[in-house]
Order: sequence, then structure tokens, then C-alpha cells
Amino acid sequence: MRVFVTMALSRRSFIKYSSLASLTFGGVNLTAKEANSSLSVSSLPSLEMPLQEIYSAVFSGEIYVAGGFIPSDTAVFFGLSPTKQTHIFSPKEQNWRPGPNLPEARHHLGMASNSNSLYGIGGFFGDSDSAWQARNTVYKLSSEYKHWIETSPLPRPLAESIYTNIGENIHVIGGRAPDEQSKNRDTNSHYVLTRGDHWEQVAPASIKRTSAGGATLNNRVYVVGGRQVSDNGSKARNLTYAEVYDPSLDKWEKIRPLPQAAAGLTVTPLNNKLIVTGGEAFGPNGNWKTGTAFNNIWIYDPVTDDWNNQGQLPQARHGHGAVALGESLYLIGGASKVGPQETLASAIQLRWS
Repeated sequence: MRVFVTMALSRRSFIKYSSLASLTFGGVNLTAKEANSSLSVSSLPSLEMPLQEIYSAVFSGEIYVAGGFIPSDTAVFFGLSPTKQTHIFSPKEQNWRPGPNLPEARHHLGMASNSNSLYGIGGFFGDSDSAWQARNTVYKLSSEYKHWIETSPLPRPLAESIYTNIGENIHVIGGRAPDEQSKNRDTNSHYVLTRGDHWEQVAPASIKRTSAGGATLNNRVYVVGGRQVSDNGSKARNLTYAEVYDPSLDKWEKIRPLPQAAAGLTVTPLNNKLIVTGGEAFGPNGNWKTGTAFNNIWIYDPVTDDWNNQGQLPQARHGHGAVALGESLYLIGGASKVGPQETLASAIQLRWS
């Protein structure tokens, strides 16, 4: 296991990243405080194959990743195809093992869990006709963990959403959904799976967006960043916009924006704060080939409503999985360049002191 130790970014480095303000939602300009704690990054066993556009979840003390884009000889999108495979990482054994295959290949398959069940939600199916066919299917891991079974479907097809739980309830927020002409559009829809088999519609998010990051902290759901895509798909604008949902009030409230506009990022709760990692920004006119992937780490304190810059990842990542276990943050797969480029098999563990 290799271990790297880094310190928080200097203010000069932060100023360099702040030059991306033109990408922010609503023209927000702000500074972020710097954190002084040190960060250690340890390399973990790699996945058996490169894997991006994934979500991950913790279930029964292990890390699950299902679906995603993998390099393929029968590619549906620039050398990549969706997969049926499930990968399980044991922090105790420090190894990966295969899990049951999904009934159908997916990329951007949402994952969330509660104390009883693990779910694979929505996502995109892809074939030679289209790589971006949103689904409403919901899979649940069987009680003996040997196969996935279909359960109550989403009220509509959704992908690139936020997937998280508050207690036993599973929340799905925003993302992309097909219109009447089967063209994918940004949405602000907000559905909650209750009792494990019933979907309810609750207060929609304040804005429509896709590819945002989100997580639950202290029984409230936070949604950060993401992008807004034009109706014809030709333009994509990264966002800094962040907000929080209070289920007791069924209400959304704006919070301090992320200092850097980013989509394809992860948001993970750890030690009563939110850890934001990586992300990407498309180039002009939504061109991913001229875009930028990020290796930044940001920490949000909900008590002070402040963002701290907390150093950098060893390499840029977007479309990766992220979960917290114990005092550590685990990052899995993704890609080190924007879009379907430089897909990663690596996994790393982050700890702060």
C-alpha cells in the first residue's frame, strides 16, 4: 500500500482555481477558507477493470459498485459500454470480489442503502441506437445477497440523479429524464421510497440540474454543483449552486455555493462535515473534448456555512464512487480526463489528521 501525504492548497493555488468563476451559477464570486490539517492518501487494490460513471454505497460494512461504463470492443459511446457487473470491496480483507450481475447493463446506475436493503436505481441503458436510454427500474439485492430482484419502479425514468437515504427512506433528486419525444431533459423532481415499496413525490429541488453531488448529513439532504444542459444538448453549464432539504418541513434552503463550479463530483458525509471531491467541466458549447477534470477537495461545515479547501487528490477524478467508512473516505474508479477518456481502475483511501 502506498501512502501519500499532502497539505492544504496555498492561497495562490486557490486563486488560480477561482479564475473559473465564469462557470458559476448566477455569477457567484467568493473565497474559501483554507484548512490546516494534513491529508494522507493510501492506494487500495484496483478494480479488475477500469470503471467510470458509477455510484457506490455501503451495505453490511462493505462497499458496493454496480454497473458503470467499461472499455469495450462493442462500445456504444467512444470506446465504452455499460456493464452488468457488481463489485464488492471488503475494508477488512482489503480486497475486491465479484457480486451478482444486474439483470440489465447500466451506466450511471444510482445506488443507495438503508439498514435492510441495497438498491440499484434508474440509470441509463445503452446500445447501438442510443447510449443514453434512461430507465425507471429499481433493483434490490436479495436477502441472501446472491442476485438482484426488481422492485417498485421509479415514477419516471431517471438517471444522473442524487441518491441517498434519510433513515429507511431512499431519496432520488434531480437528474435527467426523457420528455414526450424521448429527449433527455434536466429535472428537479424529488421522489422518496418509503416502506421499501412505495414512491412518494415531495418538494422538488429549487433548480433543475444533472450530474450533481449529494449526501445526507444529520437527517438533511445536501445537493451541490452539477450542470444544466440546454434542451438541444449543445451547451452545458457547470454550477456552484448548493442547497439543503429538511424533510421535517418538506422545504429546500439555499446554502453557500461551492467555490468551484463542477459536475460529476462526489459529496460524502464524514465527521459531521461534507467532503466534495473531483468533478469536471465541459469546454465551450458543451464540448467534453476541450473540458477539464478536477482533483480538488472541498469541505463544507453546515454549522458555519463555510467551505474549506482541503488539498488535492493525487490525480483528477470525475464519475467516480465515494463512500465513508469509519474515519476514512474511499474513492473508486472514475476517469482522470473529461468524458469517456482515461477511465480508472484505481481506488484510494483518504484520512485526515
